[in-house]
Amino acid sequence: MSKKEYTFKFDYTTVKTYKLYEVAKRVLGPIFKMLFKLEYKGLENIPKDKNKGYIVAINHTSNLDPIFVSIAKGIPTLHFMAKAEFFQNPFTRYVIEHLNGFPVKRGQGDNSAIEYGGKIVEEGHVMAICPEGKRVKDKNGVPQKAKAGVAVIAKATNAPVLPIAIYCDGPMKIGKHITISVGNLLSLSDMGLDKEQTSPKDIKFGANLVMDNIFKLWEAEKNAN
Repeated sequence: MSKKEYTFKFDYTTVKTYKLYEVAKRVLGPIFKMLFKLEYKGLENIPKDKNKGYIVAINHTSNLDPIFVSIAKGIPTLHFMAKAEFFQNPFTRYVIEHLNGFPVKRGQGDNSAIEYGGKIVEEGHVMAICPEGKRVKDKNGVPQKAKAGVAVIAKATNAPVLPIAIYCDGPMKIGKHITISVGNLLSLSDMGLDKEQTSPKDIKFGANLVMDNIFKLWEAEKNAN
């Protein structure tokens, strides 16, 4: 099967933070909190140091995941990975890019996106990633296995990872109760990535550990409902 051809171009050389993100957060935040019954837990786990970059890892329940997380109190500005298909349309490309999104070509070993994610963290920003790599459309929303990306970026930048689980009983719809749970920050040591040399097995272990933490947060909410 040949690789999908993409016609857009994205500037991976410079990390940009757009004003539209903050405007949208102030405007859409209250609207989303009215449309959905959003409940936040574990906000005290959000790092207080605003100058140190880290990675936010979220289970992929819907295309609204970055919004649900970004409007949480205490969450800094996020730069998030989005599937490259969204960037094919000029309008959606403009909106997502100006919401600090950047494209990743799924299933193609997209080094440009991985390196850009590393640059985000190294410059002291916060990058959001869905470790599963794609949205969970069925399977009752149960978080699935992680791809390697979250561990690769964490290792390359010596960045800790903040696991966040989004839980909803059934399909996400307006009016449904949605819980966003923030876990404990995971260090390189926690993920087994503090070695000088890491093997593919180490990377897999690190990615799976991140996803295991997300699953535990998700499962706790499931058992509480």
